[in-house]
Amino acid sequence: MSPLKANSDFQRVRREGRSWPHPLIVLIARANGLDETRIGVAASKSVGGAVARNRAKRRLREAARRAAPTLDNGWDIVLVARPDLPKAKWPDVTQSLSQLLRRAKLLREG
Repeated sequence: MSPLKANSDFQRVRREGRSWPHPLIVLIARANGLDETRIGVAASKSVGGAVARNRAKRRLREAARRAAPTLDNGWDIVLVARPDLPKAKWPDVTQSLSQLLRRAKLLREG
């Protein structure tokens, strides 16, 4: 897993990707044709002030890091925080990401 950093990559995923919503997170994914999966995180001002947005992004990055070994290769993924994410309990965050990855069929088989 490597980070998705370039603004153009974020825009491409949002424009051409498919999304799966959840009350805490929105997952947007697009095939990238590479041998690795890249993950980026985003939190808009609707999540809260800078402290809440940074907390939400840290939580998403950590949840993605823990899920990385189970991810299929060849995807660009953007995880968008929703307003309730900074206040959510950690198990709820990891469970919601797992649910989204299963729904999006982004997990390795086997």
